[in-house]
Amino acid sequence: MKIFYDLSELESWDKPIVTLGTFDGVHLGHQAIIRELYKEKKEKKRDSLLVTYEPHPQMVVSPENSPLLLSTLEEKLKLLQNIPEGKELSGVLVMKFDKKLSQLTAGEFLEEIVVKKVKAGELITGENHAFGKERSGGVDLLKKVSKASGFDLKVVRSIFEGDARISSSRIRKEMLTGDFDKSCRMLGHSYLISGKSVKGKGIGTEIGYPTINIEVPEKKLLPKKGVYGAEVEMANKKYYGMMYIGRRLTLNENKLSLEINLFDYHEDKVPDKLMVYLHKWIRGEMKFESLKGLQSQLNEDEKKIRQLLIK
Repeated sequence: MKIFYDLSELESWDKPIVTLGTFDGVHLGHQAIIRELYKEKKEKKRDSLLVTYEPHPQMVVSPENSPLLLSTLEEKLKLLQNIPEGKELSGVLVMKFDKKLSQLTAGEFLEEIVVKKVKAGELITGENHAFGKERSGGVDLLKKVSKASGFDLKVVRSIFEGDARISSSRIRKEMLTGDFDKSCRMLGHSYLISGKSVKGKGIGTEIGYPTINIEVPEKKLLPKKGVYGAEVEMANKKYYGMMYIGRRLTLNENKLSLEINLFDYHEDKVPDKLMVYLHKWIRGEMKFESLKGLQSQLNEDEKKIRQLLIK
């Protein structure tokens, strides 16, 4: 899977099979499209290309209404690599989404980007995909333009959870206020949080649970507060642990904190960046009368997480 950042890098490509979208969260609906892309690539023996945007279009079109992100660009690329069919993509084009691009009508976007620059031989899209200025373009326009411009079109049906369509916005809402397990079911994977390692105060070390503090981008969506069973991959090794997202209430600190304790990790040095997969929500925020009370609860949390995650 090659990563491209400029349309000029695709000049030598010949009629690739293409899909376009924000792909925030790389959820089950997105994965259905990616599987179709892989299938067509194999059958037609042509390159496959996934086009995504950076930053999220809403950050340019309406910054005050832009959503928190289920996946940063780095996380999105990692999640694509984690999917067998995603790993088989010929390429991912990360298009800079700016004011100029946001002003293209749906028709202009198809003509200037999809037809002339990407030179798509086939376009695969979800049935609810919207594009162009004010999101005015959809499947009906795609059908007209594909016939006129000579590229094939395949529309992939939506994926449902219960009686509602899976979408990034639905998962965001569920992740913030609802059922974490349900959110992950709709994603089709554990929730990925990446960030910079930052030095903490060493309180965890004092009570036998040293933690790595993590700093994440401002627009990254953090799930509901509490302790999570988690997993980190470092130097080709997997480490399980417990991640805390919340306030340090026992220390009377109201600032939001992200910190992870890794089980069976005994190295002094930690990477500058971490990618943490949250597997299971364990409990909410709690305030203890003393650090000893906190230590006792962490011991119970560890036992529970080990039983759940380590076979």
